[in-house]
Amino acid sequence: MPSNLYIDETVVVPLLTQMRLPRWVLLDLASKIGGERANVAAHEPPPVAGFETWRWGTRYFREDQTLKDFGWLLCEEDQVSGIRNAELGIKLVVCSTDANTGTLKTPHNVTERGPASRRLIGRNTGQMKLGFIKDEPRVDLWYYCLHLSEKYISIEVSRPNFEIGGFVTSFSDRIIVAKPGEIPGIRRIVVPEDFAVVPKPQVSRKG
Repeated sequence: MPSNLYIDETVVVPLLTQMRLPRWVLLDLASKIGGERANVAAHEPPPVAGFETWRWGTRYFREDQTLKDFGWLLCEEDQVSGIRNAELGIKLVVCSTDANTGTLKTPHNVTERGPASRRLIGRNTGQMKLGFIKDEPRVDLWYYCLHLSEKYISIEVSRPNFEIGGFVTSFSDRIIVAKPGEIPGIRRIVVPEDFAVVPKPQVSRKG
């Protein structure tokens, strides 16, 4: 099923403004999340990168004062962690996605969605698209899709409406926040050994 794809900045910015998700906030949060994600070593198990992206993303979204001022609050309803704007009827969840993020291709989550998330995606199926319209009675699930690599960071805010086996196969609406190449990639900072170990000060006992 084809998605409604919004790419042009003259369309994207007003849509994000209507959703009370300023583009500059979404870009800033991506940089902060990328800084934490860069600490994941290449030899760690594959799920670690996705978990760290979700963990730090959820934390930073909940802590952001601008989003709080726009009515976004912590949400654990339906056993899915995220933030929610009750007035708009949107639940936003951080989701680590693949290199299709921000392109014409459909992105896919890199870690399997659990039963609770799959139920929420199922609710989106058949509901009105662009569910942030105020008279929409149900809460829509949207994903802050984030792809982090050493080459670039890409971002979109998208509404999943179909999944198979815990992996999203379709989004009804995709709002492209940053395309591949617009934001530099993440770099792991290696602290030189000379600075990594700080010698303990010598303490002498006075007689």
